[in-house]
Amino acid sequence: MSGESPTVAEPSGRADGRPSPGTPVSGLLKHPRRASGRGDRVFRRTTVGAAVFLLLLMGAIAAFLLTQALHAITADHANFLTAFEWNPDEDPSVWGVALVAWGTLVTSLFALVIGAPVAIGAALFITQYAPRRLAQALGYIVDLLAAVPSVVYGLWGIIFLVPHMGGVSTFVDAVLGWIPLFSYDGSPAPRSVFAAGIVLAIMILPIIAALSREIFLQTPHETQEAAYALGATRWEMIRLAVLPHARSGVISAVVLGFGRALGETIAVAMVLSQTQTFFTHFLNPGGNTIAANIAIQFKNAFGIGRGALIASGLVLFVMTLLMNYLARWIARRGSLDRRSPAPETASRAPVLAADASAEELHHLLDAAPHTTPDPQDRLSTPLASTARTSVGRRIRDRAAQGLATAAFTAAVLPLASILWLVIGHGAKRFDTVFLNNSMRNIAESDQGGGAYHAILGTLEQAGIATLIAVPLGVLVAVYLVEYGRGPLARMVTFVVDVMMGLPSIVAGLFILSLWILAFGFQDSGFAGSLALVILMLPMVIRSCEETIKLVPDALREAAYALGAPRRRTIMRVVLPTALPGMVTGIMLGIARVMGETAPVLLVVGFTSSINFNPFSGAQGSLPAFIYNEATQPYAPAIDRAWAGALTLILIIMLLNLAARLIAWWKRPGRV
Repeated sequence: MSGESPTVAEPSGRADGRPSPGTPVSGLLKHPRRASGRGDRVFRRTTVGAAVFLLLLMGAIAAFLLTQALHAITADHANFLTAFEWNPDEDPSVWGVALVAWGTLVTSLFALVIGAPVAIGAALFITQYAPRRLAQALGYIVDLLAAVPSVVYGLWGIIFLVPHMGGVSTFVDAVLGWIPLFSYDGSPAPRSVFAAGIVLAIMILPIIAALSREIFLQTPHETQEAAYALGATRWEMIRLAVLPHARSGVISAVVLGFGRALGETIAVAMVLSQTQTFFTHFLNPGGNTIAANIAIQFKNAFGIGRGALIASGLVLFVMTLLMNYLARWIARRGSLDRRSPAPETASRAPVLAADASAEELHHLLDAAPHTTPDPQDRLSTPLASTARTSVGRRIRDRAAQGLATAAFTAAVLPLASILWLVIGHGAKRFDTVFLNNSMRNIAESDQGGGAYHAILGTLEQAGIATLIAVPLGVLVAVYLVEYGRGPLARMVTFVVDVMMGLPSIVAGLFILSLWILAFGFQDSGFAGSLALVILMLPMVIRSCEETIKLVPDALREAAYALGAPRRRTIMRVVLPTALPGMVTGIMLGIARVMGETAPVLLVVGFTSSINFNPFSGAQGSLPAFIYNEATQPYAPAIDRAWAGALTLILIIMLLNLAARLIAWWKRPGRV
């Protein structure tokens, strides 16, 4: 599409909405309404309606949470934001979210301090040090951490990590024990906020690594080549060219990872030894978080207690909203800074001397990206000077490469450990008895039993969520790409970004407040599907939006030139072209919500019997099955938990593999 003004100022159209012969294509693209009829208007309004519904949904989440929490807030005899007590059901009611908010912040900060450097180092290794042919495969390996359900992280944490935390806590106490916060009383297998922080660090690692990897790859090649031409080592090129360019994007990724850690529920609930008192020793057992407190306490809370838990969920919702807004603001500001005009340089910078200082290299690089070197001059550059680096610079370069390699290794080790344990322990009970039987009339201490009821419930709940989320998500994506302009489109984009980081426990609380408490429906698989829809929608919208954007404008121009109205162009040209990528994103979204545990515990309930009807009564699900079995003190129950984890991971891995195969099969240029 040229972007030039059309030769005909007012292209006339036929009565049926088709363009008149000779009407310029650029005019049709610039004024599509003139070539549309009633069907186009209906289709457009449908997409706008889907976008408005998304805004209303986000507003309803906040409104219903606030409505259900008001009674508890007004009955509180303390400041619900600052009190470090949690006794909402006593008389008088005294409670505050400061106690659980403190634990939420501490565990999330531990996750950030541990996980962010490892994730960034792994991203640097994949993009800057790994062989080009292996880089994509190595990126997939790190991304697989995101495919592991949170309940499996919790199982791994309580069975494998916590028993080894005594030695780690002793080491930290030896190094930082002079700080009271890091003193350790020697408790065996401490289920502490430090242990929970390690689990969260592993969970946010793939998010930060994936985003940082994409940002590092966007560094202009001219900038990197200029650094090498000036005599920079690999590390100096990264420090002076790659990292400054990616600074805002990496910070945005870190903030998003922090928001993810704030909302994690079930893994923390399984690893942490919950207490309702203020704690100041991070290595000792104890602590609590907002999300874990809701998941554990809600079924046993009544009246004001439930309202207090919903109020804490509202606070968590606001916290994650602020984190997502901050990440978006940082990313937007960084992109604006990169687009700002740079001063022209009068002449090309000279080649560095062999022992040039970092300050000299930095000053030269300030000018280098804004010049376009002649290829002939590049060939005549004295590249030998690049090799004549000082010993100190070589040592720093090797040390940086070693740290990046160590970071990648540290990122992959948890995945290897989880898969090894899940396969090794899960294979003991992964048989036809386990797959074809339920837990009806089977005590937790008994051998036998299986997860048939849970597998059936998971598939039904994910299937219903897909039937609701996919059409709505595709319509919103079409609106954003094909029609979205002005304040409404900006608001919808922001809401989608916010929903990407929405804690699953908040989605469960909303469905609980609306579907069960307000409308009076009972726990059911369908209620769980509604919660999964909220979590699945942003993933479907974002993946479909990005895929539709990749459809060449030339296809749209050709359709308009042949007289196709806009709705038919979208339905018969744009969407079929983008279909493989859309299917890939949808399948990844299904795999993501299949592992959600917190909303299932809140609104689906738990049963050991087979329930084929998702609209009536409690229904089993694999995440709830794993959680229930893992929290039992019996060896047969633990074996069933591992087998359930293996089953869930296999289902999710198969969906991810199918998505990858579809993307490979339909990629452009494949013969």
